[in-house]
Amino acid sequence: MSASEFDRTPAPIGPRLVGIMAAIVLIQAIGWASGLRGGALARAIESGAARVERRAVGEVSESDVREAIAAHRDSLLFWAALAAVGDFAVEPVAPVARVVLAASGFAAIAALRGRPIRFNELLAGAASAQWLWVIGMATRVGLASATGRSDIDTSAALLMPPGSYPAASWVALRQVDPFAILGWMAVGRSGWRLGLVGPISASGICLLLWAAEASLRIGAELLCGAAMRASLVPG
Repeated sequence: MSASEFDRTPAPIGPRLVGIMAAIVLIQAIGWASGLRGGALARAIESGAARVERRAVGEVSESDVREAIAAHRDSLLFWAALAAVGDFAVEPVAPVARVVLAASGFAAIAALRGRPIRFNELLAGAASAQWLWVIGMATRVGLASATGRSDIDTSAALLMPPGSYPAASWVALRQVDPFAILGWMAVGRSGWRLGLVGPISASGICLLLWAAEASLRIGAELLCGAAMRASLVPG
């Protein structure tokens, strides 16, 4: 191996990805330890219980009302466990998926054009870009902890005037986040900088991956939100 080839050899990405995943777990743990994450779920439970009580007055017996309210409050553990799975299992794995898929897409384009693949360097560049998502998450958790509000956001949803909006629109706007945009730009630049893909190809792959991730997040949030409203806020 020549000196120039040795200099281009990236550091192992395993420790880098582990560090990113550990940072995400730590940030999520801070959000839960501050009480904001669990507090939002608890408020949703209490809101549903209060609605049950208001609607049941004069219609069913008091014992049935107490039983329904207790059932609502007992569901807090289930919803908290489901939220914890998303925060501590799904979110830490998301950077790994982005890195592997982006590097694979860039490598495929490079191979089709007859260029050297340099897959490890692609992985390293995409992995470094994941810190932008971590910074965004830390910013939201930090602001939420400082203000005591669990609805802190940094996405395009902030640009919407006060009012009521369809859940799908609101969740979709939350996917347009400046930290994610900067992250995908950095991922695309990592492939472009190596000369393996052009700016158009890099942008196309990153847009496709962003759309796929956003679609999965929108679908999951809408499904969980609908299930929670159905169980906590009866019609």
